Amino acid sequence: MNVYQGESLAGGIALGQIHLQGYDQSEAFVSRISSDQVEGELNMLRVALGLSREQIEKIRSKQEGNLSQDELRIFDAHISYLQDPMFVNEIEKLVMEKRLHVRESILRVVENYDRIFALVENEHLRQRASDFRDVATRVLRNLGDGEKEVEAISRPSGAYILAARKLSTADMFDLDNEKVAGIVAEEGGISSHAGILARSMGIPTITGIRDLPSKLENGEFVVLDGEAGELHVRPDDRLVEEFQRTAQQFKDALPMASSDEAPHATRDGTEVKIHGSCGSVGEANLVRAYAMDGVGLFRTELLFLAGSRMPSEDMLVKQYEEVVRACSGTPVNFRLLDVGSSTQVEGIAFSPERNSAMGLRGIRNLLANADVLRLQLRAILRAAAGASEVAILVPFVTGISDLQRVRAAILEERQSLRKRGVACADSLLVAPIIEVPAAAFMLRAFLDESDFVVVALDDLQAYLLAADRDNVRVRDYYEMLHPGVFELLARLAREAEGKEKRLILFGEGAGDPARIPFYVGIGIREFSVAPVRMDSVLKGLERFAVDECQKIAARILEAPRSLEVQRLLLRLASR
Repeated sequence: MNVYQGESLAGGIALGQIHLQGYDQSEAFVSRISSDQVEGELNMLRVALGLSREQIEKIRSKQEGNLSQDELRIFDAHISYLQDPMFVNEIEKLVMEKRLHVRESILRVVENYDRIFALVENEHLRQRASDFRDVATRVLRNLGDGEKEVEAISRPSGAYILAARKLSTADMFDLDNEKVAGIVAEEGGISSHAGILARSMGIPTITGIRDLPSKLENGEFVVLDGEAGELHVRPDDRLVEEFQRTAQQFKDALPMASSDEAPHATRDGTEVKIHGSCGSVGEANLVRAYAMDGVGLFRTELLFLAGSRMPSEDMLVKQYEEVVRACSGTPVNFRLLDVGSSTQVEGIAFSPERNSAMGLRGIRNLLANADVLRLQLRAILRAAAGASEVAILVPFVTGISDLQRVRAAILEERQSLRKRGVACADSLLVAPIIEVPAAAFMLRAFLDESDFVVVALDDLQAYLLAADRDNVRVRDYYEMLHPGVFELLARLAREAEGKEKRLILFGEGAGDPARIPFYVGIGIREFSVAPVRMDSVLKGLERFAVDECQKIAARILEAPRSLEVQRLLLRLASR
C-alpha cells in the first residue's frame, strides 16, 4: 500500500476505483490550418459552446434539490463565462489571424489568463483563472467525440474516485454518470468553484498530489481520506473495513443543503451592502447572479495585459459597457489601471525599480503616462452614458492632489467628448483607494474631496506592518492580528461616519468571517469581496446583532497584543 499526502479541500471518506480523466486533453494541434478551414473551426467552436451551455443548464436543473441557490448560481456564472465576449473573441481571433486549430486556440487563451492572474493577483484571486479553465475544459470535451468515447469505456461502472490534473466542475458533473464519490487533483484551490461545490455536495476532495498518472492506474482501488488529506492506494482489507465504518458515520452527520437565500443583514436586521470584486464581464455577470449590491471594485488590468498592444478606446468602451449593463440598476466602481514596473504593459515604458511595490504604480504611473489615464477616463465616460451610478476609483493615492488632477482630467475629457458629439456620462463619482498609511491618516481631507472611499485592507495591512503578503518568509508578520490594524480601521470608520460619507471595505481580509463582527461593530456597513466569498460573509453577519458586534469591537480595541486579539476571535468562532 502507498499513501500520498495532499491538501484537504472537502472532508469525508471515499472508497472506490480510480478514474483518471482529462490527461489527454492538453495535447495541442501545433500545425496551422488553411484559410478554407477557418469557417469549419469556428463552426466547431460555436457548436461546442452551445452544447456546453445545454449541458450546464441540464446539470443545474438536476441539482436543484441538492444545492442552495448560491451554489446553483455557480452554474449561471459558467454560462456567463461561455458568453464572455473577451473569452470567445480571443479564441476566434487566434483561429482567424494565427490560423490555429480551435483546440490550440482555447488552450492558449486559458494559458494567457493563467499568466495574467499570476502577475496581478494575490493567491486567492489567482484562482479566478480556474473559472475560465473549467469552462474551457468542458468546451474542449465537446469539440469532438473521440476523447469522450475513450473515457466512457474506461470509466468504472460503480462509484469511483475522480483523479484529474486540475480540479474542475467539468470533470465533477457528467449528465450520464453521477457516481463521483471522491476527487483527487494535482492542482486546485479551496476557493475555486469546483472546491465550493465539492464541499457543498459532501464530496471528499484533496489536491496537491503531483503526477497522478505515475502513481495511479485506472481501476485501482483507493481510499480517499478528505479529513487528513491522504490518498491510500491498494489498502489492505482491515484498513478498508475501518474506513468504510468512518465513511458511513461521516455521511450520516452531513447537513442538508438549504435553498433559502440569506438577506444582506445582521441578525437583528441591520442592512449591510455586499458588493462584488471582479475583473471580467463574466465575473460581473456573477455579481448579478448572486444578487450582490453592485460591483464594489472592477479591476481594469485584464485588457491591458491580455493583448500584444495597448487596447483601443473602443475596446475599453465595449468591455465597460458590458459590465455596466450586467449590473444594470446597481453601482459599478471602476478601478483605474493599477500596475507597476514589475508588470509589463505594452505601450507603457518603465524604468527598472528596486522596489516596484513602492515605486511608480497606481495613480503615480497614470499621471506619468497621461495618455493612458485619459484613454481610460474617456472609455468610462462613454460607457457610463445613461447609467445611474458609475464611479472611478483612484489607486495608490498619497495626497489630495492625486484626486484633484483626476477630477480635472475627467472634466476636460467630458468637454472634449461633448464637443465631438459623443454621448457620455453627465457625472462620475470619484473615490480614493486607501491603501497607503499616509492616506489613511489624512482620511478626513480625502473625504472632503471625494464622494466616498474604498479601503483596500490587504494592501493597507501589508504597508502598515511592512510585510509582503506574498513573501512566505514574513507571512506570519503579515497575518498577525496586529492591534494597530484594528485601531486604524476603527479610526477610518469613525471619520467616514463623521463626514457622512460611505466607506467600502475591500479585499480578502474584508471577507474574513472571524473579523466581520469587528467591522460591523466599528460601523462599517459596506463590503466588496469576491463573489465566491459572499456566502461566508452572510453567515458571519447572521450570527450577530449590531449591539453584540459593538461590544466585540470594544473588547478587541482594548486588547494590547496580537495574541489577545487572536484569542478573542477564536472564542467567537467557536460560539
